[in-house]
Amino acid sequence: YNLTSEKQRRILMQIEVEDFCHSLKNTNLGFEHEVLYVFCSQVALFNIDDEEKQLDLYTKFNVIDLPSGSRVVVISFHERNKPIGYLFR
Repeated sequence: YNLTSEKQRRILMQIEVEDFCHSLKNTNLGFEHEVLYVFCSQVALFNIDDEEKQLDLYTKFNVIDLPSGSRVVVISFHERNKPIGYLFR
């Protein structure tokens, strides 16, 4: 979809509360204390043939608390590939 860093940033900044699906425990060894947050938003993107496509974008975040403050890390950022439910819709 030719997603530049700027396009990715704009998509992430447009995520709404209604896009929230669920949270889950991190299952990676050594990180089991962390909580991951899953969102799925609808976005319009252009494919390689310059055709616009409406798709569900699956995004998973990790919020890490550090002595200097919290950091948000994007763990997954891709087209939805399985059914998902929404908590606030």
